[in-house]
Amino acid sequence: MNEVNWLLTLFVAPLVGFIGMYSGGFWGVGCGWLIVPSMLFFFDCTPMQAAGVGLLQMVPSIVGTVCKEAPMIGWSHSSVGRNLVVPMALGAFCTSFCGRPINVFFNNLCGKTAIYLGFGAFMLIVGIQTIFGKGRQYQETPPLNFTRSSRFYAFVGGLGAGVFSSVLGVGVAMVFRPVLANVFKVSELDVARSVRLLLLTTTLVGGLNYLFNPEGFDKKILILSMAISFGGAIGFPLGARAHRIIVAAGYARRAQQCFAIICGIVATNVSLALLGKETISRYVMFGAAVFLLVFLSSWRRIAQKRVTTGEQYKN
Repeated sequence: MNEVNWLLTLFVAPLVGFIGMYSGGFWGVGCGWLIVPSMLFFFDCTPMQAAGVGLLQMVPSIVGTVCKEAPMIGWSHSSVGRNLVVPMALGAFCTSFCGRPINVFFNNLCGKTAIYLGFGAFMLIVGIQTIFGKGRQYQETPPLNFTRSSRFYAFVGGLGAGVFSSVLGVGVAMVFRPVLANVFKVSELDVARSVRLLLLTTTLVGGLNYLFNPEGFDKKILILSMAISFGGAIGFPLGARAHRIIVAAGYARRAQQCFAIICGIVATNVSLALLGKETISRYVMFGAAVFLLVFLSSWRRIAQKRVTTGEQYKN
C-alpha cells in the first residue's frame, strides 16, 4: 500500500466503520452495503477483496456486544436460541465455506449483473414484507411450540443465508432478520440479539475464505478489516444500545419497519450499479449512511426521554 492508502487506512477506514456499524448494531446487520463500495472507491480493492473486507471487519467490531448479549437470548429446551438460532448458525456455518468459489463461478459465468439483479429483487421483497408484515412487540412472549419442522426450516434457511452472505459480502442478518421477525414471530428484542450472534458465527468463516485464498494470504484484506473495525467496535455497541432504548420506549414495531430503509438503500445501490452509475452510487451510499447515523441518534434521544418520563409510545 502506498502512502496515500496508508493515510486513508488510518483516518478514513475507521470513520467508515463507525458510521456504517452504528446502523449495523441497531438492526443487528452488517454494513457491507457501505463497506464494499468504500473499498472499491477509496482503496482500489478488487470486488473479491471488497467482499472479504466487508465480512472480516465485522468480527472484531461485534464480538464484544455479542458475548454480552448471548446469554439473554435463552438456551433452554423451548427457547429461541436452541430451536432457531442454533440450526440457523449450523446451516450458515456449513455453506459459508462455499462463498468465494460460488462468487468466482457466477462472476465467470454471467458477470455481476445476474447477482446484482437477484440481490436487488430479494431486498425489494424483504423491504415490502418488513413494512406490511406483522411482527411481535416489546416483551411479547415468542411461541413455545417449536417443532422438528421449524428447526429443519431454520437449518435450511441458514444454508441459504451462508451462501448469500459469503457471495455478496453482506451479513446473514439481511436474511435472518425478516425470517425471525415475520415468519417465526420472534419479539424484536430477541430478533436483534439473535441476528447479532448469527452475524458473528458466519462472517468469520466467510471472511477467512477471502483472506486465505488459492492465490495466498491477502494482507490488504487483513489491514483494511482491522482499520475499519476500530471505528466499528465503537459504532456497533452504540447502535445496539440505541436499539434497546428505542424498543424499551415502545417503538418495537417501528424499529422492525424501519429496517426497510436498509432494504431501500441496498436496492438503490443495485439499481444505480446496473445503470452504470457506480460512482454516483458510492456517493449515495455514503450520504445514506450519514443520514442513518443522524436519524437513529436523534430517535434514540427522543426514546430516552420517553423512557425517563415513563411516557412509552403505544404500538
